[in-house]
Amino acid sequence: MSKDLSPIEAEQLRDIRARLNRVPKGELGDKSVGPLTKGFFVICGRVGLSPQTGGTPIATLGELKTSIAEADLTKLKQIIQQLEGLRADPKVWRAIFNFGILQAIATRRLVIGGKEQP
Repeated sequence: MSKDLSPIEAEQLRDIRARLNRVPKGELGDKSVGPLTKGFFVICGRVGLSPQTGGTPIATLGELKTSIAEADLTKLKQIIQQLEGLRADPKVWRAIFNFGILQAIATRRLVIGGKEQP
C-alpha cells in the first residue's frame, strides 16, 4: 500500500477526526463512542491502516500518543492492532477515546500521506 492518500481518503480522515473532537466527555458522549469507534476502524482499513501484528505494547496513554507522533505506517498498523484488543474493556476504551488517541492516529496518517504538516 502506498503512503499517499487520495483526496477522498484525506477527507474521510479529516471528517472522522472532526467528529471525534466533537464528542463530549463523560456521560453525554457515551452514545457516540461505539458508532464513532466503529467508523474509525472502517476508515483505517480504507486508508491503509489495517491491523498488523508486532511491535511492543505501550504502557501509558502519554507514551502511546508520543509513539503515534513518531510512527511510520507499519508502526501505526501495529498500534491499530493493539487498540483493537483494548476495545473489549469499556473503561479502558473510553480512557483511550477521551485522551485523543484516535485523533492522533488520523492526524499522523494525514502527515504520512503528505496531506498535513507534522
